[in-house]
Amino acid sequence: MRSPQMGARMSRTMATKLKKDRRTRTGSKAKPELPWNVMLYNDWENSMPRVVIVLKNAIPGMTLKKAAAIMYEAHTTGRAVVKSCHKELAELYEQRLLEKGLSITKEPAG
Repeated sequence: MRSPQMGARMSRTMATKLKKDRRTRTGSKAKPELPWNVMLYNDWENSMPRVVIVLKNAIPGMTLKKAAAIMYEAHTTGRAVVKSCHKELAELYEQRLLEKGLSITKEPAG
């Protein structure tokens, strides 16, 4: 026959086990979101210097050298990646650049 102390100890152990089991069951983990590319397309509406200045002013951290390289790639190949980032930020940059009259889209990277 069990003593009352042993029964109390077992119930505490069972409760602790149940709490631990609940904590370890997380289900499916959130997957990191894939990046999106903000794409610049060559057009005949904007001059090359204007595109460089717009890119530099609209994208934080963009240098004149990087903006010029992006503009030149779009000019020679038809399109270039302006920025690769998460979707919400890509939407913000897309909106900023569209407001300035550039030919811009966003698309999933990959």
